[in-house]
Order: sequence, then C-alpha cells, then structure tokens
Amino acid sequence: MEKRLNLELLKLKVPPLVQMLVVALVMWLAARFLDTGETYSTWQGLLLIIILAAGMAIVAVAVVTLYKMGTTIDPRNPSLASKLVTVGIFNYSRNPIYLGLLVMLIAWNIHLHSLYASVGLPLFIWLITKLQIIPEEQQMSAKFDIDYFHYCEKVRRWI
Repeated sequence: MEKRLNLELLKLKVPPLVQMLVVALVMWLAARFLDTGETYSTWQGLLLIIILAAGMAIVAVAVVTLYKMGTTIDPRNPSLASKLVTVGIFNYSRNPIYLGLLVMLIAWNIHLHSLYASVGLPLFIWLITKLQIIPEEQQMSAKFDIDYFHYCEKVRRWI
C-alpha cells in the first residue's frame, strides 16, 4: 500500500514563516547543487535590497494594522480573529503578510541568482494557499459570514 503525505494534518499547524523558511532552504539547495555559481551585478544587488525592503514593509504594515485593530496576528488560529480587517493594506490584498513573505522570497531568489531556485516561488504559493489561506478563508467565512463574502468579492487573495 502506498503511503502519501496527508497535507490535511498540516493545515493551520505550520506557521507561515516556517513555510517560507523551508522554501528558502529548498531554493538554496537547488541553487547550491544545480547551478553554476554565477554572481550578480551591482544593479541586481540594489534590486535585491529594494525588493527585500518592500516585502518586509508589507509584512510590517499588515502586522501593525492587525495590532491597531485589536485582532489576532497568530495565523495558526484564525478563529480568534475578533474583527474583519478591511482597511489599509487589507484593502488591496486579503493576505498581505503572505504577499510580503513571497516578495522576500523573490529577493532571496535574486540573491541566489538561480533559475532552479525559482521553483520555490510557486512552491511557496501552493503551500501557503493549501496549508494556510484556504483554511483561514473557511474559518473567516464561518465567523464573518456575508461581510467576509463581500470582502472577498472586493479584494483579491494576493493582489
């Protein structure tokens, strides 16, 4: 009998930052063992810094917004959300923290200078969607009902 990894058991259990770090490691391994080791130019280094700073800023703004609204920032238990946050950066993305983490992985990919490492970007999107976003959406929909439905109609999942 074939054994398969049951991703259902991991839903809302693996913090998004851990998911990002695992993907970053996979990207590093791909770059380390599959690429030729080319270096990047000065403009690529500058681009890397700008993109990394943008990703960090997106995460910071989202966390501050959640904190100011008095709701949870713990992604492992979205049922603890006391308010549906639709203001600020949440007016442009339903998942700005995960978007910011993805932007940071894009910077990491530039740093690695590896086409092979790029596989980590869709891997992160798939993992975070399957293990975090969809379960969060189910809980938010159950908790905030029609308000969440209207929010989803108005604001995209990513951007």
